[in-house]
Amino acid sequence: MRLFRRQYFIYPEIQKPLMMQIFVGLTILSMIQMAGIYLAMKWMAAQVAADISIVVDYRVLGPWKQFLYLSIILPMILNLVIGIFIVLYTSNKFAGPLFRLEREIDRYLSGETDSIQVKFRTTDYLHSLAQKINSIDQKSKRQQNLT
Repeated sequence: MRLFRRQYFIYPEIQKPLMMQIFVGLTILSMIQMAGIYLAMKWMAAQVAADISIVVDYRVLGPWKQFLYLSIILPMILNLVIGIFIVLYTSNKFAGPLFRLEREIDRYLSGETDSIQVKFRTTDYLHSLAQKINSIDQKSKRQQNLT
Protein backbone atom coordinates (compact mmCIF):
# COMPACT_ATOMS: atom_id res chain seq x y z
CA MET A 1 0.00 0.00 0.00
CA ARG A 2 1.63 3.26 -1.16
CA LEU A 3 -0.12 5.34 1.49
CA PHE A 4 2.29 4.32 4.26
CA ARG A 5 5.47 4.00 2.15
CA ARG A 6 5.55 7.70 1.27
CA GLN A 7 7.64 10.04 3.38
CA TYR A 8 5.20 12.76 4.42
CA PHE A 9 7.45 15.31 6.13
CA ILE A 10 9.74 16.19 3.25
CA TYR A 11 9.89 20.00 2.93
CA PRO A 12 9.93 21.63 6.40
CA GLU A 13 9.99 25.18 5.00
CA ILE A 14 6.45 24.72 3.73
CA GLN A 15 5.07 22.06 6.03
CA LYS A 16 6.12 23.40 9.47
CA PRO A 17 4.26 26.73 9.19
CA LEU A 18 1.24 24.99 7.71
CA MET A 19 1.20 22.41 10.49
CA MET A 20 1.54 25.14 13.13
CA GLN A 21 -1.38 27.06 11.64
CA ILE A 22 -3.54 23.93 11.58
CA PHE A 23 -2.49 23.02 15.13
CA VAL A 24 -3.43 26.50 16.39
CA GLY A 25 -6.71 26.35 14.47
CA LEU A 26 -7.62 22.94 15.88
CA THR A 27 -6.65 24.08 19.39
CA ILE A 28 -8.92 27.11 19.09
CA LEU A 29 -11.69 24.87 17.74
CA SER A 30 -11.26 22.52 20.70
CA MET A 31 -11.42 25.44 23.12
CA ILE A 32 -14.62 26.64 21.46
CA GLN A 33 -16.05 23.12 21.81
CA MET A 34 -15.11 22.98 25.50
CA ALA A 35 -16.57 26.44 26.08
CA GLY A 36 -19.78 25.33 24.34
CA ILE A 37 -20.04 22.26 26.58
CA TYR A 38 -19.35 24.36 29.67
CA LEU A 39 -21.94 26.98 28.69
CA ALA A 40 -24.49 24.27 27.89
CA MET A 41 -23.98 22.76 31.35
CA LYS A 42 -24.31 26.20 32.98
CA TRP A 43 -27.46 26.89 30.97
CA MET A 44 -28.92 23.53 31.97
CA ALA A 45 -28.13 24.26 35.62
CA ALA A 46 -29.85 27.64 35.36
CA GLN A 47 -32.90 26.13 33.68
CA VAL A 48 -33.57 23.65 36.45
CA ALA A 49 -32.52 26.16 39.14
CA ALA A 50 -30.43 23.51 40.82
CA ASP A 51 -26.82 22.49 41.00
CA ILE A 52 -25.54 20.61 37.96
CA SER A 53 -24.71 17.61 40.13
CA ILE A 54 -28.46 17.09 40.67
CA VAL A 55 -29.14 17.17 36.93
CA VAL A 56 -26.32 14.73 36.21
CA ASP A 57 -26.06 12.69 39.38
CA TYR A 58 -22.53 11.37 39.43
CA ARG A 59 -23.47 8.68 41.94
CA VAL A 60 -25.68 7.15 39.29
CA LEU A 61 -22.86 7.33 36.78
CA GLY A 62 -20.46 5.46 39.07
CA PRO A 63 -17.75 3.87 36.93
CA TRP A 64 -19.01 5.69 33.83
CA LYS A 65 -17.86 9.03 35.26
CA GLN A 66 -14.39 8.66 33.73
CA PHE A 67 -15.96 7.66 30.43
CA LEU A 68 -17.88 10.94 30.45
CA TYR A 69 -14.64 12.90 30.64
CA LEU A 70 -13.01 10.70 28.02
CA SER A 71 -15.96 11.25 25.68
CA ILE A 72 -15.13 14.95 25.75
CA ILE A 73 -11.32 14.80 25.61
CA LEU A 74 -10.83 11.82 23.29
CA PRO A 75 -12.60 13.36 20.26
CA MET A 76 -10.47 16.49 20.60
CA ILE A 77 -7.26 14.44 20.59
CA LEU A 78 -8.55 12.33 17.71
CA ASN A 79 -9.42 15.49 15.74
CA LEU A 80 -5.89 16.77 16.30
CA VAL A 81 -4.27 13.54 15.10
CA ILE A 82 -6.52 13.35 12.04
CA GLY A 83 -5.90 17.03 11.31
CA ILE A 84 -2.12 16.61 11.46
CA PHE A 85 -2.29 13.59 9.14
CA ILE A 86 -4.46 15.48 6.65
CA VAL A 87 -2.08 18.45 6.73
CA LEU A 88 0.94 16.21 6.18
CA TYR A 89 -0.78 14.33 3.36
CA THR A 90 -2.03 17.39 1.49
CA SER A 91 1.09 19.49 2.03
CA ASN A 92 3.15 16.57 0.74
CA LYS A 93 1.28 16.91 -2.57
CA PHE A 94 2.88 20.37 -2.89
CA ALA A 95 6.12 19.87 -0.99
CA GLY A 96 7.15 16.69 -2.82
CA PRO A 97 7.06 18.27 -6.30
CA LEU A 98 8.86 21.39 -5.05
CA PHE A 99 11.51 19.20 -3.43
CA ARG A 100 12.03 17.26 -6.69
CA LEU A 101 12.09 20.50 -8.70
CA GLU A 102 14.72 21.97 -6.38
CA ARG A 103 16.77 18.76 -6.62
CA GLU A 104 16.66 18.85 -10.44
CA ILE A 105 17.72 22.50 -10.52
CA ASP A 106 20.59 21.74 -8.12
CA ARG A 107 21.69 18.85 -10.36
CA TYR A 108 21.59 21.15 -13.40
CA LEU A 109 23.54 23.92 -11.65
CA SER A 110 26.19 21.52 -10.35
CA GLY A 111 26.74 20.20 -13.88
CA GLU A 112 25.52 16.64 -13.29
CA THR A 113 23.09 17.00 -16.18
CA ASP A 114 22.84 19.30 -19.18
CA SER A 115 19.05 19.59 -19.17
CA ILE A 116 16.20 19.86 -16.72
CA GLN A 117 13.53 17.19 -17.01
CA VAL A 118 11.04 17.46 -14.17
CA LYS A 119 8.66 14.54 -13.57
CA PHE A 120 6.13 14.45 -10.75
CA ARG A 121 4.02 11.57 -9.48
CA THR A 122 0.60 11.40 -11.09
CA THR A 123 -1.09 12.03 -7.73
CA ASP A 124 0.94 15.17 -6.99
CA TYR A 125 -0.05 18.74 -7.71
CA LEU A 126 1.85 21.34 -9.75
CA HIS A 127 1.98 19.34 -13.00
CA SER A 128 1.56 22.53 -15.03
CA LEU A 129 4.74 23.93 -13.43
CA ALA A 130 6.68 20.82 -14.48
CA GLN A 131 5.35 21.10 -18.04
CA LYS A 132 6.37 24.77 -18.25
CA ILE A 133 9.87 24.11 -16.94
CA ASN A 134 10.28 21.20 -19.36
CA SER A 135 9.07 23.40 -22.25
CA ILE A 136 11.59 26.13 -21.26
CA ASP A 137 14.33 23.52 -21.37
CA GLN A 138 13.17 22.27 -24.79
CA LYS A 139 12.96 25.83 -26.12
CA SER A 140 16.49 26.62 -24.97
CA LYS A 141 17.74 23.40 -26.66
CA ARG A 142 16.05 24.43 -29.92
CA GLN A 143 17.61 27.89 -29.76
CA GLN A 144 21.05 26.37 -29.14
CA ASN A 145 20.59 24.09 -32.15
CA LEU A 146 19.66 27.05 -34.37
CA THR A 147 22.78 28.96 -33.49
